[in-house]
Amino acid sequence: MTRYTLGVNNCFAVKRWPEPEAWARVVREDLGLDLVQHSFDLVELGGPPTLWRGQAQRVKETCERLGLTLHSTFTGLAAYSSNLLLDPDAAVRQHAEQWYQSAITFTAAVGGRATGGHVGAFSVSDWVDPNRRREREQGLQASLHRLAAEARDAGLSELYVENLAAAREPSTMDGIARLLTDGDASHVPIKLCLDVGHQCVPGTTGAERDPYTWLERLGSKAPVVQLQQSDAEGDHHWPFTAAMNARGRIDADRVLAALDRSGADDVLLILEVIPAFEQEDGQVIDDMVASAQYWREALVRH
Repeated sequence: MTRYTLGVNNCFAVKRWPEPEAWARVVREDLGLDLVQHSFDLVELGGPPTLWRGQAQRVKETCERLGLTLHSTFTGLAAYSSNLLLDPDAAVRQHAEQWYQSAITFTAAVGGRATGGHVGAFSVSDWVDPNRRREREQGLQASLHRLAAEARDAGLSELYVENLAAAREPSTMDGIARLLTDGDASHVPIKLCLDVGHQCVPGTTGAERDPYTWLERLGSKAPVVQLQQSDAEGDHHWPFTAAMNARGRIDADRVLAALDRSGADDVLLILEVIPAFEQEDGQVIDDMVASAQYWREALVRH
């Protein structure tokens, strides 16, 4: 029987509660959760190492003081705006790999077990040229292989690749499968972080657009499942409120049943709600509380 743990990505805190003490209290006291995935939107990872190492120490101390487990780190909206390991410029790809090396070091410093997320996006020119597309994908696999070795040396347990919502990103079941690895003595495994709201990729049909098919087919390869309410038309990252649940297609009971059928052993369910920056702060808290309660009740039923 699949075992589930509910946690939250603290991306909801970006630009609102950037201080570790602030977002940690929301997670612990308002949401009643004790496990967090830390968004790199809350880290100055592009700054000098002394800056982000200091941030890592503050995050670690805060989590220890409030009894939170920081499970992993994850790319946020800032990194998602870049082509990263698939950039058409070789120097930029090298810089992106160095950025990921810093992400690994940060994750180890805060006591996390894994990092990952958005790994890259093809440029239009590379995507439409079959030879360049193949070359870029092979380069991505090589970069991830090197980073898997870095992660093993740093003491991490795994790296994550996220399924995304654009055609020029890893966004199909076959495309994701080509990036996953079992790992070995020198490399951590590369596993899937499965987002249930990203099955809206333009040009896809059938099973590719069905989040429950993704969960059933790939759940055993996805130790982390990110939860957002959404419909088939877009990557909305809505909360699980009554109003949004009436509009969206993500049903907690169906998600858990699909994961059970997948043969997964342990799954971390991570709420990834991204509120609009202009939304009223108190409403953001209310929506997050409702989302946590929705999934808590589903797990009790399950």
